[in-house]
Amino acid sequence: MSDATLANELKDALGFDHPSLEVVARMDPPLAEQFAAMAQAVKTSNALSVKDQALIMLALNSAVVHLNGEMVRAYIRAALAAGATAGEIREVLQLTSVLGIHGTIPGVLILTEEEGGLDKVRDTAAPDRKAKAEAAHAAFEAKRGFLTPAWQACTYYVPSLVEAYAGFSGVPWATDHLSPKTKELVYIAIDLMPQHTHMEGTRVHMRKARANGATDDEITSILQMIALLGIQTHMLALPVLEEELQAAGLPS
Repeated sequence: MSDATLANELKDALGFDHPSLEVVARMDPPLAEQFAAMAQAVKTSNALSVKDQALIMLALNSAVVHLNGEMVRAYIRAALAAGATAGEIREVLQLTSVLGIHGTIPGVLILTEEEGGLDKVRDTAAPDRKAKAEAAHAAFEAKRGFLTPAWQACTYYVPSLVEAYAGFSGVPWATDHLSPKTKELVYIAIDLMPQHTHMEGTRVHMRKARANGATDDEITSILQMIALLGIQTHMLALPVLEEELQAAGLPS
């Protein structure tokens, strides 16, 4: 198979065009061929629309734990080509930007454990602390619904942040460019990123996605799509390797 043919197979299977895919095909044909086959398998079995696939990949690439600017552009372009609107893309970004809070939650959970657990924190809280926690709980519940135990713990340690976050994270739910099901699918995707993997959040959002009509095929499509991030290792490094080999006068 020629390098050009292999590059085109990668582009077709991944759903976007990028110059580095040609370098991957040229610099590491065995890897490119096998990854194209894997990406094609994901594409063939995918239960999501082409537009929703691009939006999910946009979320993965714009998440704070990844932030791949070139892939953000590639998937915005792919989403627009598939019929996505600016409003849909903005909502994806709004949903994805909540991920920053997941650095706060584990720290709060450690503090909670050190204090003896959530029940003890709740039972021994001073009146002022309990009042602030209850106010934060009510504010969050009014805007976002049920609080998981982790969020309940947060109300005792960072109540002002919990109240403010309820408003911030509620922004994409105040508009309806995306369906509630699609919004929950975005949350599932970003909660399961390899750099992150927030199991409690994933369980919550899987349940909510199903409640909003998501099928297991749609959910497993997302699980498979996350695996496609692996090609970015080669997209990033092989062009650099090719340039440095040429500069050093070494064969590739």
